[in-house]
Amino acid sequence: MARLQILELPEGAGDDRPPFVLVIDQVPTDEDKFDAIRRDLGTPEDLVERIGARAVLVFEDTIEIPANDTSAYLRDSFPADAHYEMTITEHPEWNAAAEAQAEAIARVRQLHRPVEYRGRGTICAACSGWDGSTTDNSPCGYEHCPTLLALNGEQERT
Repeated sequence: MARLQILELPEGAGDDRPPFVLVIDQVPTDEDKFDAIRRDLGTPEDLVERIGARAVLVFEDTIEIPANDTSAYLRDSFPADAHYEMTITEHPEWNAAAEAQAEAIARVRQLHRPVEYRGRGTICAACSGWDGSTTDNSPCGYEHCPTLLALNGEQERT
């Protein structure tokens, strides 16, 4: 089941509300289930416009956002006879690091984007050296892109 998370971004001058990125993780790899989620959410542009997010990031893997970790507030994690004073501390460096990581992953995914190759299937633009009409390298099937497989925590398929 896909999860929705919010990654808050640092506020800038003129922001009337805190900016954020919508992170959708644990997206199913099954084509029909993924298409159902895609239909429910609409296009990324529509989704960004409807909810006011700066961007939408979608991952098959689980993405843990440190700022969203609430495990410290779970009652069972504290001994019954101990008293703890809890202080909420913001960690803008975590948000900045998570934002930078998400932006880097988005840039890699854009570089290693799927392109149709002469009606014979989908290839990875970067691995194939795609220039819009030809490839510099042997065509690399998109599902075999070693960079995307590494991002997804998978090994290259043989």
